[in-house]
Amino acid sequence: MANNVDITLPDNSTSTVALYPAPNSEKPLVVIWPGFGMGARYYRPIAEWLAERGFPAAVGELRGQGSSTAVASRNQSWSYHTLATEDYPLTIKAAKDNLGLPSDHPVIFLTHSMGGQIGTLFLANREANDLNVLGLMGVGTGSPYYKTFNPATKRRLFIGARFMAAVSRVLGYWPDGRLDIAGYGRQSGKHVGEWARLSRTNLVDHIDGNDYTSALLNVTAPVLYTRFNNDEDCTIASAEALAEHIPTAHPKVEELQGDLGHNRWAREPEIVGRRFIRFYEENFA
Repeated sequence: MANNVDITLPDNSTSTVALYPAPNSEKPLVVIWPGFGMGARYYRPIAEWLAERGFPAAVGELRGQGSSTAVASRNQSWSYHTLATEDYPLTIKAAKDNLGLPSDHPVIFLTHSMGGQIGTLFLANREANDLNVLGLMGVGTGSPYYKTFNPATKRRLFIGARFMAAVSRVLGYWPDGRLDIAGYGRQSGKHVGEWARLSRTNLVDHIDGNDYTSALLNVTAPVLYTRFNNDEDCTIASAEALAEHIPTAHPKVEELQGDLGHNRWAREPEIVGRRFIRFYEENFA
């Protein structure tokens, strides 16, 4: 059973962090980050699985999704950098405070899709060191670079990313409803615009707030990007394209067997949970 704590973000929106204690454990805090359009509660099974094995866990929320009260509009927008330097650090601090963990307690990210793209950028910011974030394991985590997908998906991304960017520029946000071809729900126009350009180019030089092209080269934390064998939303090439941005970290890219697709692993946690434990033991135990 999760304990919940609400955090207030700099834009005065609030978000709920789900906490899963592991009493008397000295293992790292696992902070789980969702994908686009996914609420934090979807990840309850994997968080419970980890807590039962001694890893205190917290599930954050991407701004504008799930329990978040932020509503994207022409006047309210956020970016990759906003999430990496505001939402992620505040979530980690709240989790540590409410789980009774010291401020320097080690943290490992377990990320899904968009949550891992932001998490990778987070590792390039000073907050990663300040909060003792040791590394990242991503599931279905890769770059949306259109050239890394099969022909049908490549065409869909090539057209869809441009359409989403154009609509977001006109409206100031990406709408939910009948125009929401990707099923992501209402999203920040700035964030969608940055995502769309990443999809077109696999470059990060357009992401505001930091010189991410250079900063990512300084990331040395252990990183493992994984995808399931039948995940059509994240190919091996997609994960490799994201890994290209952090060569000094010598990131690993791995395919998991089990036919759990892009999302089901969070509800059926055994395979990912055991791979996470091995990632922990290989790098930090």
